[in-house]
Formats: sequence, structure tokens, C-alpha cells
Amino acid sequence: MRTKITAVAAILAAAAFGGIQAANAAPAPQAGTAPHTGTALHTGAAPYGEAGPHAGAAPYTATAHNMGTERHADGMSHSAAIRYASVRGCADKEGTQYPCGKWRLVTHMGEVRKLADARITPLSAKGRPEKYSVAPIEVSGDGLHVAYFRKSDGRLVVREIGGKVRAMADALPARVGMDDVTLILSQDGTRLAVVLPEDRKLPTRVYDTASGAPLWTVPWNRVLLGFSADDDELLTYGETTETTLRVLGPSGERLRGRTLDEEGVYAPYGLAADGATVVTAQEKRGRWDVVVHDLASGRVLTRVPVGRSAPETLAWTRPEQVTAHFVTYDGSSRPARVRVLRIDTATKKTRVRESYKVLSDTFAVATCGG
Repeated sequence: MRTKITAVAAILAAAAFGGIQAANAAPAPQAGTAPHTGTALHTGAAPYGEAGPHAGAAPYTATAHNMGTERHADGMSHSAAIRYASVRGCADKEGTQYPCGKWRLVTHMGEVRKLADARITPLSAKGRPEKYSVAPIEVSGDGLHVAYFRKSDGRLVVREIGGKVRAMADALPARVGMDDVTLILSQDGTRLAVVLPEDRKLPTRVYDTASGAPLWTVPWNRVLLGFSADDDELLTYGETTETTLRVLGPSGERLRGRTLDEEGVYAPYGLAADGATVVTAQEKRGRWDVVVHDLASGRVLTRVPVGRSAPETLAWTRPEQVTAHFVTYDGSSRPARVRVLRIDTATKKTRVRESYKVLSDTFAVATCGG
């Protein structure tokens, strides 16, 4: 999932996988900063912070997803997984907001845990703290892993909820600042992509989060949009336009590609497990559709209207199910509420999985994408 951090009224959407949104901060953070997402938490068992008060999430429909009856492969209930990460804002003498305190991880049941060992502000390429920027943080789509830069030594780590913290080997090259990096976790958190500045012509690095070892690289001139739903392929664009998509295998070989209809504005992207079906959002005349494309044939398979707001993230959560996150903002451009929509791509039916308020003092938020 590609994520971007933004500030002031200019809120940039994260493409196809979790995103961070920040309120009015100046100077504005770099667009390529890595954002959000989480770890599965157990009451009183997390080694990284104390349990806090409930987040005051809005009530939502009782489903297997949000009532804790849905369980992950490791037996952990989804209700214990991370819904979003949030950092609060403070004001300087001029009233300019900046991130302060600690990252807070909010579970699907509304429990708040502090992520005490994560940086909230990035270090520049010269090793200087960037007070008004938000440090990269990324939450996996299933909410069971969080990637961030560790406060004690500046290393990039991935925390497994209820499990270990592992450092990624040689993740930050010399003369590259944390604020120049974009982090992308796969849906299940087993893969982490570290996207480096394009002007440095450095390849994107993909890591195995269980070992911290690098797996493969993506050429610098290919913009990584995210992993396929089964982690086996990578979705990219580049070379010509942002609508020229390419699916790459682990060794970097091109498996397939297609240039989409250039009419309208495209938002996040998500690649299905088959490596050929892509979901995106398209804007035409002020309204948004979620559109499913077959890259092999070039056909549009499904088009579902979703209203006047663009989704922040799109993810394949089942073979014929896409989950979309929509973020709304208050009058100060602070992220205020998240609505999660499930879309059946076969029947075109949609339903709201949940809708919740984020912590009221939030300066930046990173949601899980699934």
C-alpha cells in the first residue's frame, strides 16, 4: 500500500493501501513520507505501552469482522487488531500545529495503546529532527503488523502485534532522510516495501518482515503501488503515465500490463491475488466510481458508484470483495471520521462495515487498509 503524509488543507490520498492524513502543519511534510498501521494488541499483554481509555468509536453494525468472531490464521480475533494509528497535535507560539506525544494504536474494539518506541517526527538526511513533519508509519491491512522507525537507534522495524519486533537490514541508505521514505506493508504484513526518493535513482527494496532480510528490488523508475492480495506480485506504474500499469514478479520481470482509459482522475489501486485484476477509483464530473479492470484483456469488469468522496485506500479482502476506506475532515482539515465500505464486485452491492470517529486531538492518522 502506498501512503502519503500531508498537511494544511491539501490532503493527499494514499494509493491502494492505508494512508496517513495530517492536519494543518507548516512547513508541509514531504509527500513521500511513510505512514501507518498496526499490530494486534492484547489487554495488558503488549510490551510497548500501557492500555489507555477507549477511543470513543462510533457504534457500528455487529458483523463477524467487528464483533470479534472473525479470527486470523494465528487464532487472534480481529477485534484485537489495529484499526488505526494516531498522533496528537500541539501548537507553537504562532499557533502552527506539529506532532507531539507518542503514536497511539487503536484497536477495532476501541482500546488505545501507546507505541512508545516509535519516532513521531522524522530525521532528515543530515540527521536533524523535522519538527513539523510526521515520521513514516505503516499498518498492515489485517492490522497485525506495524512498520516504523525506532526512536532509540533510528532503525526501520516491523512490530508483530503480540509478538516480536524485527529490524530491516540496511533499510535507509546514506544521505536519505526518514522523511524521504514511503513504507508499504502487504495485506498480511509479511512483506514490507521501502520506497526511496526518485531523484536519487535508488531502487525500492522489499523485505521479509519475519527475518528482516531483503527479498528483491524494484527499479527506481517504477512507482510501486502495492502488493497483490497474496503477496506474489507487485503493481507499479511509470515510464509513460500514471495510468500505465505493470505487474512485476519477484525477480522484476514484467508479467503483464495495460494503459487505462486516461479520461478522469484515478485514485488508489489494488491488485487481486490472480495478479491480473486491478481495482481503482475513478472521478468523472465530481463523482467517484470504484472500477475493476482486467489487465489481460483491457476490459472493465465492474463499475460501482460510491459518491462524491474518493476512497483513501482500496484492498482486495476476498476474491470478489473490495474494502474501501473513506476519511472525512473537520473545519481545521483534521481527520475526523473514517467510513469503511465493503463492495461485492460480482453483485455490485455495497454495505458499510463500520463508521467511527478518530481521537479528537489527532494530528495525523494512519488506517489499516483491510
